[in-house]
Amino acid sequence: MVSAKQVLNDQFPIDLLVTSTGGEIFTFPDHLLYSTVMAPQHVRDAAKLLQSLKLDFMIHSITPKTHCIKWRRNTIQNRDFEKRLQMYSKYQEALPNNLDTLDVATQLLAICPNDKNKRIKNILEQELIECNIVRTTSPLDHSSIWYEILPKETSKSKSAIWICQHHGIDPQRTFAIGNDYNDLDLLRWSSSPYVVENAPSELRREFPVVSSNINSGFADAVYKWIRSKPD
Repeated sequence: MVSAKQVLNDQFPIDLLVTSTGGEIFTFPDHLLYSTVMAPQHVRDAAKLLQSLKLDFMIHSITPKTHCIKWRRNTIQNRDFEKRLQMYSKYQEALPNNLDTLDVATQLLAICPNDKNKRIKNILEQELIECNIVRTTSPLDHSSIWYEILPKETSKSKSAIWICQHHGIDPQRTFAIGNDYNDLDLLRWSSSPYVVENAPSELRREFPVVSSNINSGFADAVYKWIRSKPD
């Protein structure tokens, strides 16, 4: 929510705001409707695994302080990691040495300059079976790989399902648009999915493509979705 408030004012014309992981849903601008929390043992297990893999990672606090992070640096050079630390400079601190003292969190985030053959992703999925592992491309340098480690019940599609049930919305009357790997579960849930033309090639092969995100891709998707519906 803190990130959203940096670019949206309280009069921005939306009803709901869902965080990027799907872990929190707000009536805009700031009333919390729904949130998920990662159990302490899952946080500790994930942190210890990331430490054993010598990855740079962060842990986000629970709502309403999800912008507050604790971090561990394990590599000599990781510019994307350092840039994100700078973004949260007012709200960050180093992790304690004893990872057994960790408590609840909303997510862990590992920032990897690369992950050839998805080796890290495979290890995370094999070792952290009680968690949801989501891969995405860094929105900062557009090349580093981010792995979000989330509660099992946290995903964009689960948030969409919750919204439909809570407000009595027919899922068939919705559409989804995405631009990266972290949108996959939402896109596969939706009956009308679209991806922007600058999305990864894997997504463009699977879903209908609209204009890029810097060339009115959202408006293009809305137009095509409306045109596809019967009168």
